[in-house]
Amino acid sequence: MGCWEMEALPAQEAQAKLKETAIAILPLGAVETHGPHLPVGTDNYIAARVARKVAERVGAVLLPVLPYGQVWSLYGFPGTLSVPDSALVAMLTGIGRSLRDLGVPIFAIVNAHLGNQAAMKEAARVLEAEGGPVTFTFSHPGMGPVADQIRESPRFHPGLFHACELETSMMLYLAPEHVAMERAVREEPRVPPDFDYRPVRWSELSQTGVMGDATLATAEKGERLIEATLERMALILSAARRSL
Repeated sequence: MGCWEMEALPAQEAQAKLKETAIAILPLGAVETHGPHLPVGTDNYIAARVARKVAERVGAVLLPVLPYGQVWSLYGFPGTLSVPDSALVAMLTGIGRSLRDLGVPIFAIVNAHLGNQAAMKEAARVLEAEGGPVTFTFSHPGMGPVADQIRESPRFHPGLFHACELETSMMLYLAPEHVAMERAVREEPRVPPDFDYRPVRWSELSQTGVMGDATLATAEKGERLIEATLERMALILSAARRSL
């Protein structure tokens, strides 16, 4: 297919590609601690490189990465920055409205930070109520079954992972130049029994920010995880474009 980086295109060409492809893809990340072996921009690297691969598969315009997210859970850890949900909702709805006014019917957010999910969903609902664009919010869709197959370490929560075997494997596949495996550690999170029923800062769970065994990560595991989510996203976006 093809991927067109919007920020690298002259205005008229950018507009033409947006109308031609009908899909704009936004990588959404965060700046937060990821233990001693991964950079604070891990979510940005994953979001940007996964979004590019999706854009290449479906033929879409790739928007510049939005590098800040809502990081309530890890706030206070070294190197962590956070914006409130309200600010993130405003940014996402503003981008969506701009795309709508440019005639783009499909807006896909490829998110690599689970703390952004509430804001993404709210923005998508606002845009739907306003008449579009159709907004898809992707946070590693389709990855679960593969993660269950390849994981050698226990998962600390059914729906969460961080700086562990899984996320480190993804980075080894997507951005190995930013991984220092010699510093990887294993830290089993101390999850309180009421974790799902009250706000819990992750400083209660971990000293390093690692939630599991990062030493078990491999690029091969990362490739399987990424391929699974790419397949799911490409299928959904291609079907959405066919339905226009």
